[in-house]
Amino acid sequence: MLEAHIIKKRDRFTVDVRLRCPAGDLLVLTGPSGSGKTTVIRALAGLEPPDAGYIRFRERYWFKATDRLLLKARQRRVGYVFQEHTLFPHLTVEKNVAYGCRDPQRVAELLAMLRIRHLAASRPHEISGGERQRAALAQALATRPEVLLLDEPFSALDNQTRHRLRMELKRLQERLQLAVIMVTHDPDEARQLADHHIILRRGAATEPDLKKGRLSMLPGSLPA
Repeated sequence: MLEAHIIKKRDRFTVDVRLRCPAGDLLVLTGPSGSGKTTVIRALAGLEPPDAGYIRFRERYWFKATDRLLLKARQRRVGYVFQEHTLFPHLTVEKNVAYGCRDPQRVAELLAMLRIRHLAASRPHEISGGERQRAALAQALATRPEVLLLDEPFSALDNQTRHRLRMELKRLQERLQLAVIMVTHDPDEARQLADHHIILRRGAATEPDLKKGRLSMLPGSLPA
C-alpha cells in the first residue's frame, strides 16, 4: 500500500492532497493544467520534496516531515515514465532497458513482456512513438520497482496507439501487481484505467470518485 499526504506551496496555491493506492491498483490524477498533478507525482518520486506531510510505502516512510526524514529518489523503489520518453538516443532498445539492470534475463523478459523483442537492436529514432513508450516502460520496470509513476505517458500518441498502450498497461498492472500512479488530461483514459480517481483543482481534490463510489480525497483518514 502506498499512502501519502503531500503538502507543497506553489506560487498561486498550496497543493494539499491525500492518496492511497494498494499494490495491484492504478490511481489516476486528472485536472486542468497547473492544478498540481505533476507536483504530486514528482513528490512521490523523490524529485521534489514536499513542505509537509508524509509518503509511506508499506511500513517504510519515504518522507515524513515531523521526523525530517526524506529518502532520495534512488532510495525509493520507483519506476518513472515521462510524457516524452527518456531513452538514450545512441543506445539500442535492449541497451536502454539494460541501463539500470544488470540481469540479462530480466531484460529479455521485459522485451518479451512488452512485445518489443524484435526491436532489441533498433535505436529510438528507428521505431514508432508507441514502440518508444513500450521501451520506456520496460526501462522503468527493469529495476523491479514497487511503485510505477506515469506522467502523461500516452498524450503525444495517436488514438489507436494510445488505446493499445492503455490495454498494455492494464495487463502489466494485473501481472506485476504494482501500485501505479498515473497523470492524464484524458477523462476517457481515467475512466478506462482507474481503480481510484483523484481530480485536482488548484492543488486540492474536489470531486468524488464516481466510478468507485467514494471520495477522491480522504480527509482525516490517513495516519500521519
